[in-house]
Amino acid sequence: MIYLLRHGETVWNRAGRFQGQGDAPLTAAGVAQARAMGRRLAQEDVAGVRLIASPLYRAWQSAVLVADALSLDPHEIEFEPRLMELGFGEWEGLTREEIKARDHGEWRARKADVWTHVPPGGESLAELEARAEDWLNAHRDGEPLIVLSHGLTSRVLRGLYLGVRGPDVLGYSVRQTEFYRLSDGVVDTLTTELAEDETPHAEPYDAPSTTGVASPASGG
Repeated sequence: MIYLLRHGETVWNRAGRFQGQGDAPLTAAGVAQARAMGRRLAQEDVAGVRLIASPLYRAWQSAVLVADALSLDPHEIEFEPRLMELGFGEWEGLTREEIKARDHGEWRARKADVWTHVPPGGESLAELEARAEDWLNAHRDGEPLIVLSHGLTSRVLRGLYLGVRGPDVLGYSVRQTEFYRLSDGVVDTLTTELAEDETPHAEPYDAPSTTGVASPASGG
């Protein structure tokens, strides 16, 4: 069984910027979303379950908040590079309109073949699918896991689990108010609720209670 989570909202999510393997901190809304996922997971039978995260900072921040909600030691979070988001290369940090203005020809090429197109300095969705499949094949029938990843990576992993490959997975939902349970060949959607005292807003927020816990994406 795999519980597949997406990180909470970031400053770049809020601004509509391509994030990829670049990074931006969680907003206060993202912090609330990560905590809500942790509270919802606490309703599942997750005692002793390993927590694995993409090494990107936003995923690590979210994983620490989930671990806190589950009373897990954040030092025991495991990092897996194959769970990283699609690399958008030179487009990371840019909005859609900025990309169109800067690289109009490349944007047209991407629209024509989204699955195999490689953004300048980035990677293709086909390459993301290959590394995600490599990871999933090693864990599909193994011990229960909580996995903290990203929007496109989540879509691809769910597709692979269900036997769906290629661009059809791009229509899958990746709301930050839900996560997914992959079990017995079925993908179930689990929804979350914010606590009454959680009022989301857009300021960046650093994950709490991380003294001595180094994020690999921050160079520490």
